[in-house]
Amino acid sequence: MPELPEVESVRRGLQAADLRAPVIEVWRSAYKLRVGKSWAEENLACLKDNVPKDIRRRGKYIVWEFAGPGGETNGLVIHLGMSGRCGVTTAAQPKVTHTHFALRMADEREVRLVDPRRFGGLRAGPLHELLASEPLGTLGPEPLDRGFGGAVLAERLGSSRRPIRDALLDQEAVAGLGNIYAVEALFAAGIFPMVEAQRLHASAWERLAGTIVTVLQRGIDNGGTTLKDFRNVEGEVGRNQDDLRVYGRADEPCPRCGAKLVGFVSGGRSGAYCPRCQPRPRTRLVR
Repeated sequence: MPELPEVESVRRGLQAADLRAPVIEVWRSAYKLRVGKSWAEENLACLKDNVPKDIRRRGKYIVWEFAGPGGETNGLVIHLGMSGRCGVTTAAQPKVTHTHFALRMADEREVRLVDPRRFGGLRAGPLHELLASEPLGTLGPEPLDRGFGGAVLAERLGSSRRPIRDALLDQEAVAGLGNIYAVEALFAAGIFPMVEAQRLHASAWERLAGTIVTVLQRGIDNGGTTLKDFRNVEGEVGRNQDDLRVYGRADEPCPRCGAKLVGFVSGGRSGAYCPRCQPRPRTRLVR
């Protein structure tokens, strides 16, 4: 699933396309996308005759602001799911297989969502309602915002008995962080991924917060990580997969010390760590 850097790459691509012409048509395929009460009412028709404005990101979601014809401020939330791709093309271009959404502008351009696995999601409506309700309203702090640090992580996860890798995937604790970047951040911080979160000392939380920011920013600078499906707005793959230190590299030598990396599975998600750089802690607190 695209994580914060991949979604940010798509957001930047959409922003760079400078989509300012009014929406003249909203097209939706007959196939259902993401299920769940948060996505039950897509309400996409409300975007017709709206003028596109700022495009933001909240966690793993694209949040697009629109000015309605009556002066109201509407929004569109896009969740890419497992295989969703957003692109900008001309309206005359035939829709490819698995296209499920198209927003046609007065300048004859279209924003399209292609999603073969249909785990993506779409939801439109008054912007303030979208921001206050699920899934956006329950998201935790943004790790790239000013003020994010070890104290923020400790406040949200410091009493958790979950393995620290699993705890970091809680979107109510840290918005946008997923498995790939959590595994990479723990390696950079030298923290054993299966240690209980409540055992981390303040110094470890601070170190981890710093490495989270570092790996996320590196992912953004590299245009995201493409392991299989991810493409940016231009259809290009990301480059960050070439810079991953440990994720997906079990049994390979550690890039730091040369020890064999060890794979693990927890909560249904796999990862890898270095037994030498990230040793299993022998004391109650991990510093």
